[in-house]
Amino acid sequence: MGRYSYGVIGCSQDGIYMLKITDFFGLAIDEESSDIKYLMVALGIDELINDTKVVKKLSKQNGVNAAIVNVARRQQLLKMIKPMLNDKLLEHEPNYYLKEINTSSEHDRRYDAEEHLLHFALIVASTKSKKVLESSQEIITCKLLREGAFLGSRYDRCWEILSQASSHIVSAFRKSK
Repeated sequence: MGRYSYGVIGCSQDGIYMLKITDFFGLAIDEESSDIKYLMVALGIDELINDTKVVKKLSKQNGVNAAIVNVARRQQLLKMIKPMLNDKLLEHEPNYYLKEINTSSEHDRRYDAEEHLLHFALIVASTKSKKVLESSQEIITCKLLREGAFLGSRYDRCWEILSQASSHIVSAFRKSK
């Protein structure tokens, strides 16, 4: 995968697929679900992720719905959006959330796309639903992720969150080998 114009290029069986920040604009994120499968389908990257070497290998060994396969999918998703996560984002704008219509300008649409990207990244990394993320004091918020109020990059922070959330699955998988 490579980076191009604020997006990510991946290869699929149908050819090259480019995921762009604009693909996240208006992305319907279910408040109650932490399942990433429907988000992958909504973004059109489900086959791309499921065709990665690690996901294919683990699926073949453990079954498509095994917990370790879901961890691998989440890892591949984070890797795929890494360039967008680490790119310069617009500053946090509290008034954006108070507007009656917040998609009327190019700036607002970009902010919306970035906000959905950040929610997507946190859902992927934390394995929690949007509702749980917004009510939890223990998980970083989109605002803090946007501001980069931590050591390392946004990607590094999301990877750390995923590592913590999935450590019990990875540990059990390693013990079973």
